Amino acid sequence: MLSFEAAGSGWKARGLAAVLGLGLLAGCQAQPLYGSMSGASQSITVSEADSRVEQVVRNELVLGFGGEQQNGAYQLNLSVSSGLSGLLPGGLDNEFSAARTTVTATYVLKSASTGETVKSGSRFADAQLDLPSQNFAQERAKLEAEDRAARQVAALVRADIAAALAR
Repeated sequence: MLSFEAAGSGWKARGLAAVLGLGLLAGCQAQPLYGSMSGASQSITVSEADSRVEQVVRNELVLGFGGEQQNGAYQLNLSVSSGLSGLLPGGLDNEFSAARTTVTATYVLKSASTGETVKSGSRFADAQLDLPSQNFAQERAKLEAEDRAARQVAALVRADIAAALAR
């Protein structure tokens, strides 16, 4: 018996449905919520960073906005801070073993042509971390937690801006 005969009589219909489904998916496109970033009308210039964590947030935003813009239609002024808190005692000698890092981003989006504030706000994100007994491992864990929280904050800010520009 041939393999297509073993598949039954519905194999042609299933194959046709699969081909049509792939054809429909080929027309789908992923685009930013606030329109095309190729035009200058939606370009956003992000302020320079003053700290390592602020640079991580800035880089995520610039990538999300379609790349570095020199003279954008909008200016995003960004201020980012981070802090380590919530140390929990644990381990053998009641050493601190867990913590939380919080990254807070305050932003103001202004129209470059009029100077009018389009959107302003503040967003924060937490990232949990374990603090091992080795000093280098502790510093590395702190940096990685800051990076995780910074990427989360950038996603929140980007969503706020997308919603403001979609109106």
